[in-house]
Amino acid sequence: MSELVRRSGLRVQTLNPREQGNSGCPVRNSLLYLDNAATSFPKPDSVCDAVDVWMRGGAAAAGRGTHRKAEAADRMIDECRRQLATLLGVSIPAQIVFTLNCTDSLNTVLQGFLEPGDAVVATALDHNSVLRPLEALRQRIGIAVEIIPFDPVTGLIDAPRFTQVLAEKKIRLVVLNHASNVTGRVQSVAELTRVAHAHGASVLLDAAQTAGHWPLSMAELDVDFLAAAGHKGLLGPLGTGILCLRRGLETQLPPLRFGGTGTASESLVQPSDMPTRFESGNLNLPGIVGLHAATKWILTQGVEKLRSQIHARTAQLLEELKRLQNVSVLRPCLESSNCGIVSFNIGHMDCQDVAMILDQSFDIQSRAGLHCAPLLHQTLDPRSSHGTIRLSPGVFTTEDDIAHAVQAVREIAAHA
Repeated sequence: MSELVRRSGLRVQTLNPREQGNSGCPVRNSLLYLDNAATSFPKPDSVCDAVDVWMRGGAAAAGRGTHRKAEAADRMIDECRRQLATLLGVSIPAQIVFTLNCTDSLNTVLQGFLEPGDAVVATALDHNSVLRPLEALRQRIGIAVEIIPFDPVTGLIDAPRFTQVLAEKKIRLVVLNHASNVTGRVQSVAELTRVAHAHGASVLLDAAQTAGHWPLSMAELDVDFLAAAGHKGLLGPLGTGILCLRRGLETQLPPLRFGGTGTASESLVQPSDMPTRFESGNLNLPGIVGLHAATKWILTQGVEKLRSQIHARTAQLLEELKRLQNVSVLRPCLESSNCGIVSFNIGHMDCQDVAMILDQSFDIQSRAGLHCAPLLHQTLDPRSSHGTIRLSPGVFTTEDDIAHAVQAVREIAAHA
């Protein structure tokens, strides 16, 4: 037990193991995991089983053999793409590229699509996975970056300012954050995309926090690029991500990596066909086989069912935290269109200290800090340089889990 916990006066507790839920749901250990916005946990049993079976018996590299297991790997990858296409409203599965993570997907577009002198629109809601590549490109090739503010009460992008910038400047690319990783607020993407397209700009959607457990259709939103993590709402293993491209835009996007693809090996020129153009080297097959099992599980359960479960637990958490003295919840978290994220502070306590107490005294895993979204925190509280505590329920979070988390926060707040 740390000195910090000793000073808090809080007792160390060990939670009882959670009971096994309905079929396919993992048995909980003694820790309460509420950091699903970082990476989802636990995974469905079928995901863990699929990865284990593959690691013990896969023994094949996709696209690089004619033996049965290599062909089985090819079929698994193709089926995973088809499942993702169904889940995300992508009309052509071959337009889905497997990447390392959402950051890799975003960088593929930003560093490949933008050219010297281009102008790009981002927002104060964006993650550093967007902001840092843009800053690097600004310094290296002189792109212009326009940052659109958001309403600190509703959490929505400032639509009039967005429209004004698109009308007054020649913007090549707009980056939209589907849902904030700090407030959970989901944006009106379709409306903003219509404005962007009306002024000749392409749209890149960062769906890191929504893909898998929030209704999402690339076709309906009409975005040009969609980037997502495979290990968050899509419930796959770490080391997986996807990039979806509107057909034809791949010709405007040079790959960041070149190399062997198992096709056209007689040529020194990178193949141009999709998705091979962007998939050089051996793919992360253990990760993709887990993502394959995860997307199959999600399609069986239904996205709306998963969204409803997370919404119920998030609403329960917000309702209880609002009643606690000395606890302040970020205002945009209270909006109904919340993908499952609650950020708050306790009195004048440092959020990192609160996270440590939650872990060491209550066995609750949370996240504390700026959450890689510095411009958002500057907007919501310019005086604070520390950030917030973030709790993010997942599809397996129960009512009892939330009740325990609220009780923990109540005890910490009483000692603050």
